[in-house]
Amino acid sequence: MLVGFLMIIPLITAYLYKENVWNYISYIIPMASLFIIGAILGFVKPAKDTRMGAREGFVIVSLSWLLMALFGCLPFLISGYVKDFFTAFFEMTSGFTTTGASALTVEELDNMLNGGAHSLIMWRSFSHWIGGMGILVFILAIIMESKDGSSMHVLRAESPGPQVGKIVSKMKISSRILYLIYIALTLIEIGALCICHIFDENMTFFDAVIMSFGTAGTGGFASTAASCALYAPCSQYVIATFMIIFGVNFTIYYWIIIKNFKDVLHNEELRFYLIMVVIAVVIITFQIINLYSTAEESFRHAYFQVASIISTTGYSTTDYWSGAQGRWPALSLGIILFLMYCGSCAGSTAGGMKQSRILILGKYSVSKVRTMISPRKVEVIRLDGKPLDNKVVDSTIAFFILYFVVLIVCALLISIWNPAMPDSEAEPLTMLTASLSCISNIGPGLGAVGPAGGFSNFSWFSKLVLSFEMIAGRLELYPLLILLLPRTYKRST
Repeated sequence: MLVGFLMIIPLITAYLYKENVWNYISYIIPMASLFIIGAILGFVKPAKDTRMGAREGFVIVSLSWLLMALFGCLPFLISGYVKDFFTAFFEMTSGFTTTGASALTVEELDNMLNGGAHSLIMWRSFSHWIGGMGILVFILAIIMESKDGSSMHVLRAESPGPQVGKIVSKMKISSRILYLIYIALTLIEIGALCICHIFDENMTFFDAVIMSFGTAGTGGFASTAASCALYAPCSQYVIATFMIIFGVNFTIYYWIIIKNFKDVLHNEELRFYLIMVVIAVVIITFQIINLYSTAEESFRHAYFQVASIISTTGYSTTDYWSGAQGRWPALSLGIILFLMYCGSCAGSTAGGMKQSRILILGKYSVSKVRTMISPRKVEVIRLDGKPLDNKVVDSTIAFFILYFVVLIVCALLISIWNPAMPDSEAEPLTMLTASLSCISNIGPGLGAVGPAGGFSNFSWFSKLVLSFEMIAGRLELYPLLILLLPRTYKRST
């Protein structure tokens, strides 16, 4: 019902831009359907056990995200701007999971931009903002908290990162704090981009809203087919900086608000994240300095692309794969590929493996080497100066293995059948980075799915596989995989 209510935003956009009546109907039909189905389900009560455990939390979250994508794609189909169901489903799955990978052709996108469908552009970008923090986290912020605390299982299933907990004692208040910070940062970015309009005529208020929704949710759907390439340097710097900001654990901002600067300064994940950004920008800037006219332009493109990839947003200001200036050097592309895998901080709106997991895996590997040298020495893995529970370490290792298994399996599956893709583009690099970009919720990859490419040539089967992978990546694998296990639906004793 809440998803149906949120469709008011594109409906208002359709009114403001005086779009045709059929565009209104394309939102009214799914809105009415969602309200009716939600009202019916509201009357359905469990006959016996009403307790909610981890299993129920995983199933609720997985089914909710699948249904969000299913109903969210209806405006594209009903309005007629997208003819193919699998393309529309892929597009909205990419939107809600904040991936930003697009299966629309250039003609379809141009028809929306120039054919009076600003509301569809708004809806696909607003889905980033909805999915960034999580629709169920928003629900938990406005409904009454369960007395037994069981709704914490929903928060854990939907929130990214290896260590999910409450900021304050009450989960409902924690959810509200997260969303207030999220809304405040989004409004600040919209304001900053509106100021940039003084120097950038392409940055209209509509563009500022669209780009801010994409940045806040670390999504990547832009208001133009050229992503951020048409915007002036000031707008590009603002967007890049906010991409880095939204890649930070939101708990850090809460600590800053309550003036808990000690924990902020001692946070290893934040330091590791910022150091990785600085090192990547410096190396890439020096590598591409001869490809662009000025040193500032080289730095700007390096800064923007590093911020875009590590935050898993997916915006671009230049085509680093097949652009007019030439392909970036191999080391720069290797860094881009590595950042695609790493992602940003746990507890942010970004995807990827997460910096905290990279830290834990690194410390675990070092401890094992030290143990081999000194077998009698007891190694304790610490994060932020505190010893980590063995369960956290074990779950991180398990996630690392499962992440790569899903990545490789999906890459092999989408390699089976893509008849519309030219043979020259059906290369292993394309398939591997397409799978990586979807599981990490990034958007662009390398090869045919580079910044100037897309997923429109993929078969309907590949789009379904990648849609599954996007949801699995956004929910960090376990909820969606648990949904597929037969044991999940057996009554527990």
